Amino acid sequence: MTIKPATSISTSSDLQRIADALAFTPTAAYSAPHDYPHAAPLFKPSPALERERVLAEAMRLYIHIPFCNYACSFCCYAKKVGVDVVQMRRYVQALKQEIEWIEPGTPVSQFFIGGGTPTALPAELLDEVLEAIRTRMPYVHGKVHTVEASPESISEDHLRVLARNGVGRISMGIQSLQDGVLESVKRDHGRELALEACHRILDAGFILNVDLMYGLPGQDEAGFRADFKTAAENGVHAVTAYNLRLNERTPVTRRLAPSERFDLAGLMRWRAFIRDTAQEFGFAQTRWHTFKRLDSIASRHERLPTSGNDLKGYQFGIGMSARSSLGHSVYRNHSNLAAYLKRIETGVSPVEEVIHLSADDLKTQFIARTLGDGNGMRLADYAHTFGNPLERDHGETVQRLLQGGLLEADGQYLEMTETGKLVFDLVTLAFYPTQVRQWLLNQLKSYQVMGIAQPG
Repeated sequence: MTIKPATSISTSSDLQRIADALAFTPTAAYSAPHDYPHAAPLFKPSPALERERVLAEAMRLYIHIPFCNYACSFCCYAKKVGVDVVQMRRYVQALKQEIEWIEPGTPVSQFFIGGGTPTALPAELLDEVLEAIRTRMPYVHGKVHTVEASPESISEDHLRVLARNGVGRISMGIQSLQDGVLESVKRDHGRELALEACHRILDAGFILNVDLMYGLPGQDEAGFRADFKTAAENGVHAVTAYNLRLNERTPVTRRLAPSERFDLAGLMRWRAFIRDTAQEFGFAQTRWHTFKRLDSIASRHERLPTSGNDLKGYQFGIGMSARSSLGHSVYRNHSNLAAYLKRIETGVSPVEEVIHLSADDLKTQFIARTLGDGNGMRLADYAHTFGNPLERDHGETVQRLLQGGLLEADGQYLEMTETGKLVFDLVTLAFYPTQVRQWLLNQLKSYQVMGIAQPG
C-alpha cells in the first residue's frame, strides 16, 4: 500500500470518486463511529444479566443523569422531562446503590457525568452523586473529570459543588448563539443567557467546552462563524462541533427542508469551513470534532482510554441506559426510568441488553480507536494484536478508500488524507463488519438522511 492519493474535491469527478469509495457505507450512525459498538447498538436482550468483574489499575466511570427541563428536537438520548424532586432524590439513591458494585478503594482514572442534563438536578443532589464517587474511589492524580451542563440550569451552587468534588471541566450544550436557530430546535435559552453562563463558569476557574452544532434548521455558515467567533472572544477554551445526527429518535428530522439535508458535497464543505474557522480564531483541531485553545488550561484535559492493550474494557456505566464496557462485553442498563429504579431497589442487575464482542468486533474497535479517532494506525500494531495483517481482513476496503483519495499509506502507517478527514465518520463506518453495516442501512430506511451516492 504505497498510493499517495490526491486530496482535491474541486470537480464533480473528484466527488464521484469519493462517493464510489463510500458506496457500501451507511451514511449515519447512532453516535460517533469511532465509538464502536455504541454507534451501531446491535444489543441482545439479557434482562438482569450480571456484569463481568474486571481487574484494572483504575476504572473509568460514566454516570447518566436523564433529567431535562425541556426536550430539544435534535436529541436522541435517554431522558425524562418534568420529573419532580422526589423522583430525582429516588434516582440519586439508586445511583449511589449501583456504585456499590465497585470495590471500595478502586481508583477512578476519569469520570464523565452526562445525560440528559446533570445540572437539572438540584445542586445538593448532584453533590450526593459526586460525593459517593469521591468517597468510594480515590481520584488518579492529575486527571480531569467532566460534567455536562446547560445554560439555563447551571447555578452558582452547582459550580461550588463541582469545584468541591474535584471536577475540572464543564461541557455545556449551547448548539447555537442565533436565537432563531435555537427556537427551531426548541432550545429554551438565548444568546445572552448562554454567554452569561459561560462567564460564570470561566470566572470559577473551570475548563469550559461548549457544543456547537451544524446542519440545524435555518442555519448558515455565516451564522456559525459568528457563533464561533463570539465563543472565542468570550474566553471559551474548547469547542466541540458536530453535525446534526438524524435518526428515528430525532423529531427535528421532519422539520428539515430538502435543501437543509447534507449531501456529500455539503457535508465536506461544512467541515472544511469549520476547520478553517477554528484555525482562524486560534483553536487547534485535536480530534475530528474537537477544537482547543492549546495555550489555555484546556491542554490539561485528555480523554483517557476505556480499554487496555488486551482490548478488555474497564469503563463502568451507572444509571438509566448507561453502558459499561467490561472485558470483551458491552452492557446497557434498562432505558426506562421506572424499570431501572425497580431493578436497583430490589437488588437486581439493571442490565437489560448486552453485546459480547466477537473477534471481528474487536478488530473494528481497534480500527475505530486508532484510524477512526484521528490517530492513524501503525500496520504492525494491527498485525501484532490480531496475528494477521490488515490487508487480510480489510484489503478490499483499504484499496477502495486509497483509490478514492480518502486514505494514504507508506507501508508502515495508515491514515486519512486531508480529504478523508472531511468524511472521517464515513471512512470509519466503511470498516464496520458487513452485518453491522447492513443493520445500519436497514435502520436508515425509516427516515431520510444524506445520500452520499448523489454528488452535486
